[in-house]
Amino acid sequence: MKFGFIFSVAATVLLTVSCHFNKDNRKSFDDVVEYNDYIVDHINGLDSAYILALATDSGIDVCMKKCDLLVDLCDKTTAEFKGIQPYEGDSSLTMQALAYTQFMRNNGEKEIKKLLKLIDTYQKASFEEQADLVNEVQSSAAKIDKQYDIEINKVDAVQQKFSQKHNFKILKK
Repeated sequence: MKFGFIFSVAATVLLTVSCHFNKDNRKSFDDVVEYNDYIVDHINGLDSAYILALATDSGIDVCMKKCDLLVDLCDKTTAEFKGIQPYEGDSSLTMQALAYTQFMRNNGEKEIKKLLKLIDTYQKASFEEQADLVNEVQSSAAKIDKQYDIEINKVDAVQQKFSQKHNFKILKK
């Protein structure tokens, strides 16, 4: 009887201690659609900031500031993604979203700013100088667009596999 009591107390203490030390404070999701939407909403926010950073009709200086805002948003999004638990042990969508976020951060920090500086140079150049710069501007813009397509397609592919694995449908835009 005494042994049973001691064993029960020891088991209870062990269980309590192990649960306390293994407590995961990251955000968790019970619903796969909610998990998916959480990630997609963040990606859509990055895409909106990306588009604004490239909207040169508002001026190059404004676009440069929008690039800085994109970088800040990427940093916040990275922290948000790192603060969620995998859905049923599957972190593939979150990991791909993190890779996409880092791609967008690099774009905002470097690639878009290079393009904007090139556009600024082009706009201030003489007609003859513009003829020399036009191909460089187009090439830089095409490179950014191509890489964007590659990265967003990676997210889409992982999301498609994730939806098949967890048996939910992705609504097309």
